[in-house]
Formats: sequence, C-alpha cells, structure tokens
Amino acid sequence: IAQNTNKYVFCLDGDGASIMHLGNFSSTGQSNAENFIHFLINNAAHDSVGGQPTCASLIDLPSIAKACGYASTETTSNIAEIPTYIKKFKNEKGPHLLEIMVSKGSRGDLGRPTTTPAQNKKVLMDKFS
Repeated sequence: IAQNTNKYVFCLDGDGASIMHLGNFSSTGQSNAENFIHFLINNAAHDSVGGQPTCASLIDLPSIAKACGYASTETTSNIAEIPTYIKKFKNEKGPHLLEIMVSKGSRGDLGRPTTTPAQNKKVLMDKFS
C-alpha cells in the first residue's frame, strides 16, 4: 500500500473472509495508508461456498476496523450511496472501510463470468477514477 501513494487501493472483501482474517484489520489500520478504501460486502453468510451463516450479524465489523486504526468507517445498504462514499473517502485521509449490507443469495439467472479479471478491473477503475 505504501508504495502506491499516488493511486487509490480498493479492497473488495466479504464478511466471511474478513472474520476469518481479522488480523488484516489491524495491519491495514496501523498502516496509515491514506489511499486505502476497503469495501466489505456483508450478507452474513459464506455464500460463495454453500451459504453457511457467519457471525457477521452478531458483531460490529466497522467498530472492529475503527478500533484497529481505520480513519473512518461507514455502513450502507443503498447501492446508490456507494459513489458518494467513494468521493468522501477520496477527500479524507484513510484507511477507510465501507460495509455494504446485502441479501444472501444470488439471482437464479446469474451466469458464469464472460469477462476476465483484468477486464473487470479496468471497468471498475474507469468507473471510479
């Protein structure tokens, strides 16, 4: 992170992974990475591997991040608010965490990916740069 101070670093994370790797909160929080924005997608489940519940509905992950040194944390369930939070975070020193509350499950007609990870990265970077 510290080597990329002229660029923003976006981390896309799930609640299950965050809980399993809580040490990442302390490493990130203590890094003083002013350019780091952590998106935590919280559906209170390990949805990608069978939908087993996590304890994310019982604990306050943003408070844990804040206690570990994140400069700010926010929570939303409104997708339309995400660009507003990104702009806010870019105007303040980080690291920042945005917890995005979502429902468990996926659309029944959700197909397999048709684009590469590199193409997805470019679309995401173009949208939020």
